[in-house]
Amino acid sequence: MLVEINAQCDALGVDTITGGSTIAFAAFLREQGIISARDGFDFRWGDPQLTLRLVQMIARREGVGDALAEGTRNFGARYGVEGLAVQINGMELAMHDPRALSGMALVYTTSPIGASHNQSEYYWVEQFFRSLEDLQIAGLDRFVTEGKAANVARHQDWRAVTASLVQCIFPNPPVKNVVQMIAAATGYAITLDNVLTWGERIWNLKRALNLKLGYRARESEKLPELLLRPLADGGSEGHVPKLEPMLREYYAYREWDWETGKPRREKLMALGMAEIAKDLWG
Repeated sequence: MLVEINAQCDALGVDTITGGSTIAFAAFLREQGIISARDGFDFRWGDPQLTLRLVQMIARREGVGDALAEGTRNFGARYGVEGLAVQINGMELAMHDPRALSGMALVYTTSPIGASHNQSEYYWVEQFFRSLEDLQIAGLDRFVTEGKAANVARHQDWRAVTASLVQCIFPNPPVKNVVQMIAAATGYAITLDNVLTWGERIWNLKRALNLKLGYRARESEKLPELLLRPLADGGSEGHVPKLEPMLREYYAYREWDWETGKPRREKLMALGMAEIAKDLWG
């Protein structure tokens, strides 16, 4: 049944993470007594036929599907509980819980498009305690926060480049092979340092564009309320990531201004982005 629901999401153009999260959020609100069957639909857990029906209603914006189609943040706002929605900047989180993988707290909160795990699948590094020597990314314990910022930033820069190459992250070819491929395709003597600088430019450009469109870093870079509640049991029992120290370390590494969220003028100039520096700082 799960395969059928997933296939329906794909066929109807419903994102599986957002669709599943929003339906689950509605069931959670019903369980908490925040909404009831009187609100137009009797949401409940563990009913695959009901879930399939809701996916189809979301796609067609029929009945309660019209409200669910707006995602968890807007659905929660209808009942005055927007803060309970497990989303960041309007995008629902994937399965990679930052209470279990602290670096993902940085990945989600600094992503330019909301809580996307595709901007950096740093969870692979944390989950399997891997080091990526070519990228100078050390393997750190999944609960550690100190030192994670530089790791995440370098991984984001690398993924900014591979995304530009329209490369699927699952095959994950060796870094040196990708650099050699770019060199062969362009005919230039390209090094990993060149490539990471391109990624850093891309990342800073995305940040500058978001700021120009009204993004407010201090208001937006935070974890949702439910992820600040530690789990009572399991492998991540009692753990909540310390986000602000990681963010401050991240900003220092990126050379971003803490109060405004802007890349510093000197950083943009060093990256050859003089026009962007002028646009942001005057």
